[in-house]
Amino acid sequence: MAHHNLVLHLPGVELGKSDAEFTIYQNSEVLGKIKISKGGLDYYPFKKKKPIKIQWSQFDQMIRDWNE
Repeated sequence: MAHHNLVLHLPGVELGKSDAEFTIYQNSEVLGKIKISKGGLDYYPFKKKKPIKIQWSQFDQMIRDWNE
């Protein structure tokens, strides 16, 4: 079974121009990064420069659909 770790880097204040960044590891190797901002979240798969962008309203709908 895969072992996952998250490393969290948060600014010390409400998100403004700085994003919160999560680095996701699977079995000690980087799986990807998630950057969270006021506008939504961006997922960067490992070794990719273009993120998969999700606005908060899209994220809300995805989670609601997934939970049904």
